[in-house]
Amino acid sequence: MLYNRDARLALPLFELLNAEDDLVVGDNEPYRVTDLTDYTVPVHGEQRGLPYVEIEIRQDQIGEPVGQAAWAERLARVLPAAYSEFLRR
Repeated sequence: MLYNRDARLALPLFELLNAEDDLVVGDNEPYRVTDLTDYTVPVHGEQRGLPYVEIEIRQDQIGEPVGQAAWAERLARVLPAAYSEFLRR
């Protein structure tokens, strides 16, 4: 889970994914997003005032169709819940 200044969407998503038994979720790991190291988040997210989160998934988890489907299902389940929590903050 990667974010820069605005963690209002990233933190609820982090909490939801971190609660899943089969995942290890990093909070701004393995690196941090900054204005100097990233373009998309600062320019397209923060400068426009949009909620955002950058999600990085290990390649070994999405290299095969079964893993891709599992992550698609997982994100389809947790993203709406994280967005609902974002709206409450």
